[in-house]
Parts: sequence; structure tokens; C-alpha cells
Amino acid sequence: GNVCCPKINLKTSNVKHKLRSVFGDYKLHLGVDGSVTTCNGCPVPKHSNLPLYLYRDRQGRWVAGPEIGAVRGSLRGGQSEDPGLGMDCPCQATMWQCYDNNGKMITLSG
Repeated sequence: GNVCCPKINLKTSNVKHKLRSVFGDYKLHLGVDGSVTTCNGCPVPKHSNLPLYLYRDRQGRWVAGPEIGAVRGSLRGGQSEDPGLGMDCPCQATMWQCYDNNGKMITLSG
């Protein structure tokens, strides 16, 4: 996979969103040796201010969270017509979801 965007911006129109810290700019993350960090064959962007990452999970969805490769993160991006479709870049996600207080995935609306 190849992330086509040098910078990814996750944003919401809800200024009081409980996960508002997850939103913001993400840029490609370099490891200690200077190489681009990857997960499941795709480069991993890192949040510009926080220890948060965007990484592709085994099903091909993009996940925003603090641990690269974790099954569950704060946000999950996919495509409504095929949620498990392997996307090379987070910009290809047509919908994003988060967990509600009961641990159920809900689709974000902006």
C-alpha cells in the first residue's frame, strides 16, 4: 500500500465531540532508523501533536489510535459499500465510526 497524501486531516463539525483530540493533522511517521513506519503493508501517519497514529488494520480499514496495529482504536474509517475493502490511504474512507459508551460502533455524521 502507498499513502497518497503527505498530510491527512481528520475533522468534525461537532466542536464538542468526545473524541475531538483524535481529529487534526497526521503526517507520515518515521521510525528511529529514519524509515517510514508501516502496518499491514501501509505507511503509518502520526498525529502532529499527540501520540496517535492512523494505521491500516487486517481488514483494510483505517484506525486512529495510540497503539499501531491494535484491533480497536478511537476512530475507524471504511467505505459504506464495502467496510472491509483494502484502502491504500485514509483519504479513501467514505465513512468514519467510533465506539459509543456501550462499546457499539456508531457512524459519525460530520
